Amino acid sequence: MVKLPISDKTRNIQSQAIESNGVDEATLEKKRTPYHFLLLIVCAALGAGLWMGQEEDSTSSIIVLDQDGNVELSPERKAKLARELDEIDNAEQYALIAAVNGHFPCFSCMDGSTTIFLKKGEVWKYGVTRKGEQIRYPAGNFGAMDLYYVPQFKGDYAACLKEEKRKIYYYPTLPEALMRSVELIRPPGNKTDS
Repeated sequence: MVKLPISDKTRNIQSQAIESNGVDEATLEKKRTPYHFLLLIVCAALGAGLWMGQEEDSTSSIIVLDQDGNVELSPERKAKLARELDEIDNAEQYALIAAVNGHFPCFSCMDGSTTIFLKKGEVWKYGVTRKGEQIRYPAGNFGAMDLYYVPQFKGDYAACLKEEKRKIYYYPTLPEALMRSVELIRPPGNKTDS
């Protein structure tokens, strides 16, 4: 263990405290050691947290000077902004559809059931993505087996959200929902109205 230097003033105060309390210096050192260790752990955790909180591209500058000396965004930041704006302009509202007749998880069954029987071609979930099917659902992991992805509407993100909202709210009026003995407030795969 590394011992930090202690000033003469601090040493005098410690000696007076030891004498007035009847505690010897070895006992005091044993009591002090865990706090040093705890302080070391806290410092290490804070340092790790700061290091992990840095963005991936923190080594490059976020602003640069152009050839005329004007401040502008770095090419990396400009490209990221363009990508994100493009995603907002080119979103997609989709449905996850049952590929086979069978039981599927039900997050909106009002009778407390955890599964529901869907016929092939019935809606399990409505959703919106700005990233496309492959990024939204990598490796075809749709949250349940035997589902497939069907794009239903393309447009900007706000228009897709509105379309999704309409479909979720009007789901109970679909013939497939009306034929069930269990009343559903939304498609079985949608946990909430959004």
